[in-house]
Amino acid sequence: MAELIPILDEQAAESLYGQLYRFFREEILSGRIVAGTKLPSVRHLCRSAGVSKSTVETAYQQLLAEGYLESRARSGFYVVEAVDFAGWDVLPAEGEAEVVTPPVAAVAPRYNFHGSVIDLASFPLGVWKKCMLEAMERYQGDLAFYGDKLGEYELRAEIARYLRQARTVQAVPEQVVVGTGLLQAVGSLCLLLAADVKKVAIEEPGYADVREVFEQHGMEVVPVPLEEDGLSVQLLRESGAQMVYVTPAHQYPYGMIMPIAKRMQLLEWARSTGGLILENDYDGEFRYKVKPVPSLQGLDQHGSVIYVSNFSKALSPAIRVNYMVLPLKVMERYRAFYQQYANPVSRIEQRALQLFLQNGHWERHIRKMRKVYERKQAALLQAVEEEFGDLVSVLAQAAGLHLILEVKAERSGEELAAIAVAAGVKVYPTTRNWIGAAKPAWPRLLLGFGGLSPEEIREGIQLLRHAWFPDER
Repeated sequence: MAELIPILDEQAAESLYGQLYRFFREEILSGRIVAGTKLPSVRHLCRSAGVSKSTVETAYQQLLAEGYLESRARSGFYVVEAVDFAGWDVLPAEGEAEVVTPPVAAVAPRYNFHGSVIDLASFPLGVWKKCMLEAMERYQGDLAFYGDKLGEYELRAEIARYLRQARTVQAVPEQVVVGTGLLQAVGSLCLLLAADVKKVAIEEPGYADVREVFEQHGMEVVPVPLEEDGLSVQLLRESGAQMVYVTPAHQYPYGMIMPIAKRMQLLEWARSTGGLILENDYDGEFRYKVKPVPSLQGLDQHGSVIYVSNFSKALSPAIRVNYMVLPLKVMERYRAFYQQYANPVSRIEQRALQLFLQNGHWERHIRKMRKVYERKQAALLQAVEEEFGDLVSVLAQAAGLHLILEVKAERSGEELAAIAVAAGVKVYPTTRNWIGAAKPAWPRLLLGFGGLSPEEIREGIQLLRHAWFPDER
């Protein structure tokens, strides 16, 4: 086995387990390690390579998860025999032309704790089909023409009505813009506001995808650390930002709710500096112990808040419809800037959604799903308590469709996620949500519960505990 012992560089930027994983992956793909070969035992490789047991286990578990290895009971790890890897190109060295390697088939984890997956069984499919059919019959004339550039007026009227009643948003149809998703909306705002907004503040940690949209449009992104009740307004003042992106109803990913005092401070910052607040009403409908918190925009008296939300979590991510409520001064600019652009959302889907709202199906569905997700969250909390006890701490449990687990283990979030995948469970590290170096002492992982049944939640958590803490109990 001597020829299978890699030389690892402790000074390299890549982690030791990453170097170990890459070594064996390239040896397998090149054919130097042939199908059926048994890899060195964990104990042997620890001694030979001078690394910890967790480093070797994490590398092997990643190779196992990606389909390169198979585990044989009481025997060890072997290169899979179902695929002949010999001759496949490996990843190029830095500076070389990149070669596309063929994907290796891997079994999808049975338990996927994704934070944006909904309860499919509760989707009102019959009602939605009726709305689609009625929309095609009643509005078949729409098929011959482009629609309103801002979205169908009747849909915008229904959205404005709902927001006034349920989210205290100050909105009339003329302020509403219908789009295809949050990132599309943020991108359109970046183009619109490019002359005025050079620096944008975001929550730290926060939503990485939104941060990347700002960066792709050339804006300087300033991370503002979170306090116990939301981002630091004092540090926001010191940042020099012209706009701030916030999730006050349910901070992503940590779940805190911004109290009224801090909301007023944030609005005062906008008033005194002329800044803009981009409010993502993330998971605003789903609070389980008390009523949903009203919107920040509903408190705004100076037209400083741009409000965005969507139907993805509450209805379906497949219905690609989101909406913005723009202050009148911003709406005038939006109309002029995008006057040549057609609305990107299907007119028929807009009409179906309009009917879904008009006929009261939306409010009924929200009430139903609040109960469904509350039961699932309770099942997750109970399973975590029973399986992990003091081995983890739970964050972000006041609202929404996910929890954060702070795991008291001497591993990174990525290592824990790789071990989980090998056990058939998909969980999500929060590392990507940070910009700066100041990260929590223990790894934190996001576990969504919307797409799993209570039974699947319990089974998945049991597997996690056995994978992460096999020696406990």
